[in-house]
Amino acid sequence: MNTRSTTPNAAAEPNDAVRAEPSATGTGRARDPLALEVRLLGSLLGQVIAEQAGRELLDLVERVRRTTIRLRRGDGPSLRADLVTELEALEPDRVEIVIRAFSLYFRLINLAEERELVRTARRREREAGARPAPDTSLAAAAAWLRRAGATETDVAAAFAALRVTPVLTAHPTEARRRTVLIAIRRIDRLLDTLADRDIVVAEDRDTRRRLREEITLLWRTADLRATAVSPLDEVRTALAFFDETLFSVVPRLYREADAALDPVSGSTRRSDRRRDASRVGEATDAGLTGTRPPLAMPFLRWQSWIGGDRDGNPSVTAEISDRTLRIHADHVLRGYEAVAGRLSQTIAAATRPDHVARALVTRLGRDAELLPDLDRQLRRRFPDEPYRQRFGFIAERLRRTRAHLTGQAAPLSGRYADAAELDLELVEIQDALATDGLARVAWGEVADLRWQLATFGFHLAALEVRQHSAVHRAAETALRDGAPDGEEAPGVSAAEVVETLRTVAALQARFGPGAAGRYVISFTSEPADLTRLLRLAASSGDPGPVLDIVPLFEDAATLGAAGSVFDAILSDPVYRDHLRGRGDRQEVMLGYSDSNKESGYLAASWLLHTAQAALASTAREHGVELTLFHGRGGAIGRGGGPANRAILGLAPGAVEGRLKLTEQGEVIAANYAEPGIAMRHLEGLAAATLVASSPAHAASLAAAESAGRPILDELAATSVAVYRDLVDAPGFVDFFRLATPIDEIATLRLGSRPASRGRPSEAVAIPAASSPTRSIADLRAIPWVFAWSQARIELPGWFGLGAALEAYAASHGEAGIAALARLYPRWPFLASLLDNAELALARADVGVGRQYAALAGAAGTGPWVTIEAEYARTAAWLRRLTGRDRLLDDQPELRRRLGLRDPYVDSLSEMQVTLLARLRACGPVDPQRERLLRLVQLTVNGIAAGLQRTG
Repeated sequence: MNTRSTTPNAAAEPNDAVRAEPSATGTGRARDPLALEVRLLGSLLGQVIAEQAGRELLDLVERVRRTTIRLRRGDGPSLRADLVTELEALEPDRVEIVIRAFSLYFRLINLAEERELVRTARRREREAGARPAPDTSLAAAAAWLRRAGATETDVAAAFAALRVTPVLTAHPTEARRRTVLIAIRRIDRLLDTLADRDIVVAEDRDTRRRLREEITLLWRTADLRATAVSPLDEVRTALAFFDETLFSVVPRLYREADAALDPVSGSTRRSDRRRDASRVGEATDAGLTGTRPPLAMPFLRWQSWIGGDRDGNPSVTAEISDRTLRIHADHVLRGYEAVAGRLSQTIAAATRPDHVARALVTRLGRDAELLPDLDRQLRRRFPDEPYRQRFGFIAERLRRTRAHLTGQAAPLSGRYADAAELDLELVEIQDALATDGLARVAWGEVADLRWQLATFGFHLAALEVRQHSAVHRAAETALRDGAPDGEEAPGVSAAEVVETLRTVAALQARFGPGAAGRYVISFTSEPADLTRLLRLAASSGDPGPVLDIVPLFEDAATLGAAGSVFDAILSDPVYRDHLRGRGDRQEVMLGYSDSNKESGYLAASWLLHTAQAALASTAREHGVELTLFHGRGGAIGRGGGPANRAILGLAPGAVEGRLKLTEQGEVIAANYAEPGIAMRHLEGLAAATLVASSPAHAASLAAAESAGRPILDELAATSVAVYRDLVDAPGFVDFFRLATPIDEIATLRLGSRPASRGRPSEAVAIPAASSPTRSIADLRAIPWVFAWSQARIELPGWFGLGAALEAYAASHGEAGIAALARLYPRWPFLASLLDNAELALARADVGVGRQYAALAGAAGTGPWVTIEAEYARTAAWLRRLTGRDRLLDDQPELRRRLGLRDPYVDSLSEMQVTLLARLRACGPVDPQRERLLRLVQLTVNGIAAGLQRTG
């Protein structure tokens, strides 16, 4: 992090350091733009640290960094003792500077790597002959369907049936403050300016000055939140990504779908079309020229739990849900208003009065009656420009609609009743433009606006409510007994349950039926859990809310019996009558997090897979259209990993063109902070859904599923037994508390939701040592995974797999293992299962984990011995099954990136272990306790940034 040598290459592999520097004008280009940006950002950070903290402290940072690099290489057995001695002797202020230096370095380097991902994707698309995989590109997916025998009608039908629903959730896994996220985007834009080949000397100099300024501000920005996060803070953080990327990316995605559907452009690769165009000097991609109405229909539907998920979070109330949708409406309507204002300036086509379409003339007349003052102003400014007048009216009506829906003003005349009314006006404008010889304009930005409107409506993302089934059960009893105000769950009364349902009804009346109404019931186990909610809704008011009830299956017992439980639900006459009124469409949510915590990685993955198949079969038997809602997290232990690959591994018949999944916490920033990455992520979700829904894919899976089912049954049974032996063993909870920073994580203000399902005032990670019932059951899955990640062990992503494979080999011999190895490339589910475990193992570090285990006095005994042995066993069996000599040998770039980060993360891990030991040695009233806790919290943030994951 010094000003001379700051890239990971330079630190870990000094002989391979990139030497190229930008020219004085900024137009010189290194062959490795990632290395150049890393070097630049690290150099600027070093300058800022020297300015703000002094050269001596910068030297200390460098000394810690170099020492951990040497430790990673195995140099000098006494080095660690010397480093620990130096760290223990540091004053807290100096420790904080070291922690913050590494943390900020990671944030900057993460940005550089993010930019490199975008550059790489663009470079591959430009390469002649580049053929993206069908599960990454809509054009490639359409081409794959055609090659598999689909007609153009079949392809069009597949796209028309496509529904992709990302659900934004506020699980406490985003360690970064919104202030930091926004600052990083400003730095991103400055790096874009520097990368411009036409930048001149003065602009280059000024951009670097502004970079130093932004990094200085980041250095002085507190990493830790001073106050607890409120649900509305979480709402605003998520909507920052809507403003930054999603609003503009959505029409770009539909353009890709439109091109893929075009018989001309869809049959020719984009790289070939561009090469041909450069030869002949004209565009050849007829499907992208905007001279016809779009073929692609909107297939994205955004939903959100933020401000609606009240399971275990008493901070989410009926009032919060109401305010959430008002904030949504404010953001999306401002977006539409800005587009309408821009179109009012750009569509400056002069048109003779007798050539203006009759429908447009009629509409302008109505506008004049509604808004006479604005009519006079627009006619004076744009007398012969009817399209400018029309969009001027639309912008004003949107402003009035926003003021009404957000409650900023009393009802105003001239506002839109709903999004459909605005869409009708846009259709009229498109027709008029096409008739006027301006088809390119009609099918250009005006079409983009219609796509945005169809996707986001006036509510942006539909608000979903979630509550625990036990809360509804207790609320119904309390209401029957005439005691609505008592607590039925921590911070939740029966009256609040009823008020939530009334609020859903009010939101539907205000924003439209699509703005709210899906209600997720946690820990559903029987039909009564659904019919009880129907009774509560019916008694909440007249009219009550119109609900789409979504049962959530998340524990092993319910997942194992998913088919029979779902059959009972669909056979219940009361519920089935309700479902007919909803078009016989049913969603079922599958919980990836709690199932993993309960059963372990392999068994939970197989439970979820078999549950998908059982649910799909049951839905077909009842004639119900099923959408499976996947509650995936970012970490592998919570269903994370490459999403498109996971989609291909879903059970046959479980997709059928419909995908719904959660985008949780840090994953929102990872997937949607940068437009290029957001575009690639959403296109991958859609493309993989198309492929996974095809008859060709189902046929290719049939043999692998049939052969693999008995093997996975046996492997899962072994793995869950091994996993439960570990977590149920006496002393395991004590080991977990001491060998990870779980209790310290619980004190971080990462989200509005408590770390456990206890009362807010009792939101500790694990019951206190004196508690008579001490298990991991009450701990939420997210901090469980977060803690293992911080300790560099990643246990939820692999434990039990190696023991299961070893036992299977002992029972079935070489023939059994050979059969499993043959299944690996043929069965996407198995490939995803093993590859994700391999990634988790590669990210883990047993050597560092051993230091955390020593905090529990168990580095050579108890649970740690079991964990370390299982790590070695799992890694060995994965190498054998995949045929790779080392973990991630098939992904050398990823392996290299992880290897270059490790020494830097090691620095923070060394400090965290040292600080945890000092903190735990403090008495409860020790004056140093709060200071040490803050330093541990800072290391948690820094390690999360370095590993690029939390829970």
